[in-house]
Amino acid sequence: MFNGIDLTFFLGYFVLVVAIGFLSGRKQRKTVSGYFRGGNRLPFYAIGFSIVAAGISSEQFVGEVGYAYKLGMPVANWEWSVFPALSLLLWIFIPLYYRNRITTMPEYLERRFGGEVRTLYAILLILSYVLVNFAVVFYTGGYALEVMWGFPKLYAVWALALITGLYTIYGGLTAVAWTGSFQCILLMGGGLYVFFSGMNLIGWDFQAILGEGTRAHLITPADHEVPWTALAIMLLTVHVWYYANNQYINQRCLAARSEWHAKMGILVAMGLQILLPLATTFPGMVYRVINPDLIQSDASYPMMVSAVVPTGLRGLVAAAIVGAIMSTISGLVNSTSTLVTLDLYQRWSKKRILEDKLVRVGRWSGGIALLIGACIAPLVMKWENLFRYAQDIWVPMASPVVVVFLCAALWPRATQRGALACLWLSILTIPFIIGKTILADYEIRFLPENLENPLVFAGVVTMMAVIFMAVSSKHRSLTADLGLSVLLVIPIALLAVWSPEIIAVLVLCLLAFSILWLCSKRLDPVESMWDRSMLSGMSGAAWIANIWIWWTLAALIMAAIYIYFW
Repeated sequence: MFNGIDLTFFLGYFVLVVAIGFLSGRKQRKTVSGYFRGGNRLPFYAIGFSIVAAGISSEQFVGEVGYAYKLGMPVANWEWSVFPALSLLLWIFIPLYYRNRITTMPEYLERRFGGEVRTLYAILLILSYVLVNFAVVFYTGGYALEVMWGFPKLYAVWALALITGLYTIYGGLTAVAWTGSFQCILLMGGGLYVFFSGMNLIGWDFQAILGEGTRAHLITPADHEVPWTALAIMLLTVHVWYYANNQYINQRCLAARSEWHAKMGILVAMGLQILLPLATTFPGMVYRVINPDLIQSDASYPMMVSAVVPTGLRGLVAAAIVGAIMSTISGLVNSTSTLVTLDLYQRWSKKRILEDKLVRVGRWSGGIALLIGACIAPLVMKWENLFRYAQDIWVPMASPVVVVFLCAALWPRATQRGALACLWLSILTIPFIIGKTILADYEIRFLPENLENPLVFAGVVTMMAVIFMAVSSKHRSLTADLGLSVLLVIPIALLAVWSPEIIAVLVLCLLAFSILWLCSKRLDPVESMWDRSMLSGMSGAAWIANIWIWWTLAALIMAAIYIYFW
């Protein structure tokens, strides 16, 4: 599949990325602000490109492309349906975080609910990074390199960990952001090149890649593998958590030069997100036209590269895939080290800690997380599709977290007890989903068939979290709160078994209405809460710098896409 020229380009990429990482991070690596927040010097374009690079990894180029080979257009929802979540990040969460000088997501929860909530959410994030993100990225990265180069998966995993860990642990967030920006350009360019080359090979027959029936539409029936009920729940749950309440994504915005740079960076990410399915979804659909008999769908992208990319350029395309892997690994390392150092170690220490020691703790904790993630990567082999592994665990876990953050930002009556109940619910979903999958290998299934889809199951978890938060707002005794919560959860569970469609509509309408209603009430500034002044689009600047203009344009484009492919 590759020759010496390809190998030269491929190895040259590694040298260039490591050089960018070391050079960009050398001036910001010695202080806490520099190492964990990039010295608040990141411009909007670096933020936007690095957000997209952080969101794309081998689970897209391997897993998502393979999922699109199997199912078609519905898979594009994972990229296009993030628009509402990015809008919430743009208009509600980033101005709230930035004006309160937040460094980590758990730190914000401490401002609203106290130190116990901060600790619990930090632990939840660290668990999700190690058990899900690291495992998926390492295993799919090793899988891709084995298919493309014949390089053994195990050695590929450790090579990726070593190379990426070197510049990330050395340079901190600045190295993560600038290497991510470079990698985003490469992976977008490589992905689009593969798509256009594939389309040229099949004579630009767009109808052929769309196919017929549900393969050609974004919205699918309730009995589909990606049903509309699941998409409705995902819209304001997992997407909001991943983009608006997740340290891994938001740390770039928190390092912006100003609030305007943070917001404009999100808009750059929105624009790139519109193009992203051409690189991460459509190649799988194109390859299905080229070869409809592929046995293992996860192999579709490497096979697509082999089919449409000429020798000499395959090294660059392979480097794009590796770039996606490395940008994700570097972001995870920095996020994990930030959480461990600032949310756990610094707070638990009983004496003042010098900055250089905090940076050392950050480096060691990032390196240990990297090591653990590489060791547990084989766990994802339990899943039929690698992309589904991440979704199965993330989706139920994310829903209660979103309820906590929305209430923290918009609802003054939200309490610490409600936040803790939601976060414990979130944590308990992780062993529940892993156990469910392991038992399924032995033909042991205990959930009703209607709730087997993790996104539909997440609808029930979301309603449980809303109940926990609402019940706790009345300041009753713990026993009374537990009893009332159980009484309210039982009918919700029965309703979900009877009609997942009703639950999906209920979750979507409840969250959307609550956000709009609570935002309309937030007129006066209150410490650590959102208010309407944060909707500023910087209208005093030149029109081209106005946030509202670019957001409206992106909204119109997304609306047109969904109307056309509905």
